[in-house]
Amino acid sequence: MKYKLDVKNHVDVDGYGEDACYILNLPYGFRFSDDVVHVRGYDTMKELRQSVKDDVIPCNCNDCVK
Repeated sequence: MKYKLDVKNHVDVDGYGEDACYILNLPYGFRFSDDVVHVRGYDTMKELRQSVKDDVIPCNCNDCVK
């Protein structure tokens, strides 16, 4: 199973213009590969998109398995 980025539902934007940061809230069933976390912040949308390609994997933590 591969995660598909849904910007409208999974990304929150904090701030405006150059001061904006992006928060990716992964849905149940996915996490980041280097840590069992489901939320991460980014300085740019480019960073966020690259992380989705490289770092998001299926999750088997207790919350996701339920």
